[in-house]
Amino acid sequence: MFRQNLTRVLGNSLWVVIPLVSLFLFLPHEGGTRQETALFFLLGVLLVNITTLMMPYREGFLARYINSITAAFLFSAIVLLCGAISFSGGVRSPLFPLLLLVTGFACGLSTSSRTSAALIVLASIGHFLACTLRFPLSSRDLQLLVSQLFFLCLLSFLFERLSMESREQAQERAKAMEELRSLAEMNRAASGFVSAVSFEMRTPLTSIMGFSELLANKQLPPEMEREHLGIIRREADNLSRLVEDLLDVSRLESGKVRLNKEPARLDELVRASLPRLRPACDPAQVVLSVPERLPRVMLDAKRMKRALDGMFSFVSRRFGSGTETRVSLKDEGREVVFTLNIRNREASVLRENGSRIPLSHWDQSEEDLDLAIANRIVLAHGGSFSAIRASGGWLTLVTRLPIMDTGEMPAEIPLSTVVHGASL
Repeated sequence: MFRQNLTRVLGNSLWVVIPLVSLFLFLPHEGGTRQETALFFLLGVLLVNITTLMMPYREGFLARYINSITAAFLFSAIVLLCGAISFSGGVRSPLFPLLLLVTGFACGLSTSSRTSAALIVLASIGHFLACTLRFPLSSRDLQLLVSQLFFLCLLSFLFERLSMESREQAQERAKAMEELRSLAEMNRAASGFVSAVSFEMRTPLTSIMGFSELLANKQLPPEMEREHLGIIRREADNLSRLVEDLLDVSRLESGKVRLNKEPARLDELVRASLPRLRPACDPAQVVLSVPERLPRVMLDAKRMKRALDGMFSFVSRRFGSGTETRVSLKDEGREVVFTLNIRNREASVLRENGSRIPLSHWDQSEEDLDLAIANRIVLAHGGSFSAIRASGGWLTLVTRLPIMDTGEMPAEIPLSTVVHGASL
């Protein structure tokens, strides 16, 4: 952005400065002048300028060659200006300030000290030749030429230093803004995670407390007591599993636990987790699409199975019966991508206050605990996890995991191309 702004300033200033400087050629000054030839060179600068400004730098293939195009524009402008100086008086030409301006801006646009040095050398040699080829130099003219070259180098160096400092400040601001966005995202995720944990823990705790009070305050038949005790035991187990999951996630985030990674087939883990979809749909009706050859990935099978169970449990809880489910795995370069597409137009989301909203209006900042755990397990494996709300009422969960290195990876595994229904 800094270079684009500086290029725009230089391009616009040339349209104002060159006509004004051209008027100086018609004023009396020392040195022989060929006004038509000098104006021809200045017109060449304007033509190069308009050609450069009209190019669509941000679109098409020219965007990748912006550095080369800018360098060609600057070199051409400096060469043409030196030619105009040569035909407008040489060392006493009124066009020398314009050369100072363009060379200074050129050094400001350059992204490296080598490029700036090359531009300064080009401008200095060009100005020296323009002043010596057509005019004999007296000692006074030589002193003037040396001072011009000195100021040319000094001004260009100052422009280069100032632009470098501005670029560094812009980079620091961009880095600071990125860190702030990252911290804000982490804070949002942490808040959503805590909210989701609180909501999930409230259910078993409410059941345990309610049935415990019934057992303590009322005389119940033995059959009902056993039933209530069974509910308490089941909810206590759920609470224990939840606490264990939270501790596991905490250890993963802090790096205190080491993953037991082994070569694994992700499709086998997916198939093993499909029964979790049973409350939402018949696993035999799930469409599973897998390429013929799928690389193995380095996984902690137990924890990755927990992540997949969480994704499918999320589908079962949030979407309910009658859910359309499509599962696909594919190889994308150095990653294996697992995609879970779900749609149920009747689905709704249970919020903390007990109200329900349509899933199409679900705010993903309200983090689900199962997805939060899955996300952290995938991140611990060096992958990425995202939930994308697509058109048509679809929700897509995308998991990317790095494949094994070529030296470690055995032969790829042939799998069925598309598996439907009972072939699972």
